[in-house]
Amino acid sequence: MTITLYELSAADRNVRFSPHCWKSRLALEHKQLSYETEAVWFTEKDKIALSNQPLLPVMTNTDANETFVVNDSWQIALYLEKTYPDAPKLFANANAKEKAYALNQWVDTELAQFIRPAILMDIFDLIAEQDKDYFRSSREAKIGCSLEEFVAAQPEQKMVQMREALEPIRLTLTEQPYLGGTEPDYSDICLLSTFLWIACVSKIDILEKEDAVYRWYNNMLKHYKAVIPTHLL
Repeated sequence: MTITLYELSAADRNVRFSPHCWKSRLALEHKQLSYETEAVWFTEKDKIALSNQPLLPVMTNTDANETFVVNDSWQIALYLEKTYPDAPKLFANANAKEKAYALNQWVDTELAQFIRPAILMDIFDLIAEQDKDYFRSSREAKIGCSLEEFVAAQPEQKMVQMREALEPIRLTLTEQPYLGGTEPDYSDICLLSTFLWIACVSKIDILEKEDAVYRWYNNMLKHYKAVIPTHLL
């Protein structure tokens, strides 16, 4: 068995910032599986052509007879859970899976609306030169204005709004150490990956230190410290 995870990277191949790629890397760590990673720039679509689609993450799993190709972080999580049922579980049961799916959708929409304008130019500054035209044109086509017009004039205010949106999470974490209960599960991975999206590209403060979510965040960094960038520990 050889697992390879293809991840989006900045110009520095060691800087991996995509929240979706982080979900898959943390899922592999959670399952305690051996794997390799391949850094991919935005314009290096040829590296993931085997997936027949243009988006990351992509994971391949090769044994002696066959190579399985899976894309999309949620589908990768489901594949890992089904293929390696004896490894530590991402979902304790069907109810946990439903909760994780809902939270995955929530962080990708509700939280992301505050994060994107706060860090978009940070990402632009870090990506490879060959990616900049593609990044600008593709993003501006979606948002309907220039990157500069879209970016928040006060990114700290966006973080305040994000913290306010975290109130349901905060209430849960005052009653239990992790979203998964006594141990992290895929719900925790989804939220941590969203915070790593910010932390890997920006120095902006994500959380206030007296926040229950901040305590959880630091515990999660320690729990998955083998793959967390050292400057975040």
